[in-house]
Amino acid sequence: MAEIELKFVTPRHTVNEFSAKVIPALTQLGMTVSPAKRMQLQNDYYDTPEHDFQKHKIGFRVRGNDGVFEQTLKTQGKVSGGLHERAEHNIALEQATPDLRMFDKQVWPNSLDPARLNARLQRQFSTNFTRIAYDVAMDDTVIEVVLDEGEATTGKAQSPINEIELEIKRGDVSVLFDIAGVINSILPVTVCDVSKAAQGYQLLNGITATVKPLPDFLPLPAQVSTEQAFTAAAQQALQHWQHHEYLYMQTGSVKMLAEVARSIRLLLQCVSLYLPVLQCSQLLELHSALMKYAPQWLWQDDLQALRYLVSRKSLFHKCLNRYPSLQSYLQGRKAGLIHAHDPQGLFFATESTEIKLSVTRLLNELPWREEANSYRMPAIDHARGWLSQGWQTVQQSLPSSRTMATANYIAIEIVLRQTLWNGFLLADLFSGEKAAFRAPWLDILTGIEELKALMLLEKIIQETDSEDTQELHEWIAQKTASLLTVMERTRQVGMQGDTYW
Repeated sequence: MAEIELKFVTPRHTVNEFSAKVIPALTQLGMTVSPAKRMQLQNDYYDTPEHDFQKHKIGFRVRGNDGVFEQTLKTQGKVSGGLHERAEHNIALEQATPDLRMFDKQVWPNSLDPARLNARLQRQFSTNFTRIAYDVAMDDTVIEVVLDEGEATTGKAQSPINEIELEIKRGDVSVLFDIAGVINSILPVTVCDVSKAAQGYQLLNGITATVKPLPDFLPLPAQVSTEQAFTAAAQQALQHWQHHEYLYMQTGSVKMLAEVARSIRLLLQCVSLYLPVLQCSQLLELHSALMKYAPQWLWQDDLQALRYLVSRKSLFHKCLNRYPSLQSYLQGRKAGLIHAHDPQGLFFATESTEIKLSVTRLLNELPWREEANSYRMPAIDHARGWLSQGWQTVQQSLPSSRTMATANYIAIEIVLRQTLWNGFLLADLFSGEKAAFRAPWLDILTGIEELKALMLLEKIIQETDSEDTQELHEWIAQKTASLLTVMERTRQVGMQGDTYW
């Protein structure tokens, strides 16, 4: 059978708060909440030495609960925002010994032989947790809500489990989102698309802080509709956000925060771009929420500038490395900025999770279909006008007849970034030389970020009153002039580029 579920993670135990606060809030909305069922679950996850299950996105476990055993096979499904839909196959066992041959052969990918796999099974890791389960009913809909608290373990390493899962037993998925909204309004939660099996494999194999870069352009199918183009864009932005948010919480890598901020900007630009066509109150509310939430991440610009200044890969490293006290101060400033803005607190903030839930709900319910038929129009019918309008604004702001200074480039950053995001979202609709057209403008955007890093460094030097102040001021002025010279040449190349649309 297929399961449709939404998963939250929480930073702490929430069982008592759920009982005391969430259940009364649900009943006030006319929902019926069953008495709690308490289970102590022991789950052993199996795979072959070659990790055939992991390679095929399959989860296989044997679960024990009060002397009753069951083996479960979950095959790869689809994820829409934070909503999971995948096939789940359960078979009762007399003892805690797995037997893959008991599953119907049709559930297996053609490349896997269950008999061969069965002979090579090895326990990889375990999850041990207490589960508190409720059935929440509204009219003909029943949603199972479970709170899991415990740990995943390999025997040598452990990782805490604090999760709330909502799964549709029957009925309307909109009720699931209603319940999720109530939980988010009361408890600190964030949407997570990492399963317990994936968490166990990460514990087993380790997790690296590696950025998963966005593609050069959003992939779009031929003859894509406006609706399809929007949903692909929103899904891409949300996946990028959730992936790097999770990696930051697991590794603490500052690189991940830059990707989260990039995701939020992309999502805001995506909603802003398509809102005039996909007009509905839900999309308008999401746009408003993003406009309020995005400024909470503006500090990221300073953080990434600091990160660039202290990086060994920076163009400025050779010079700044001669000033160890300044380097130390920059490192401390970077740590202080992270502490002051508390990224993890932002992740678990009600506003953040509400945005993710809103996007996921939009992707599931497609509410603009109730307003008009414009969602069916080919996306390319709008794309040429959108792209032309954006680039016209950029060219008017940076006329080739004028020499641009630092202030001019800083002033154009937002418009340039938005226009480049539009290109990311729409360029795949066209066969022209989009990469060549965009390259100089992407270089200019990088140059703007370097200018901002130099401006921040100038400000910091003034604040610290270093004995090397004059020498550093002269160096910054020289670097700024050199950078502007390169950017001006690049701008002239960009102005002469042929549009691809």
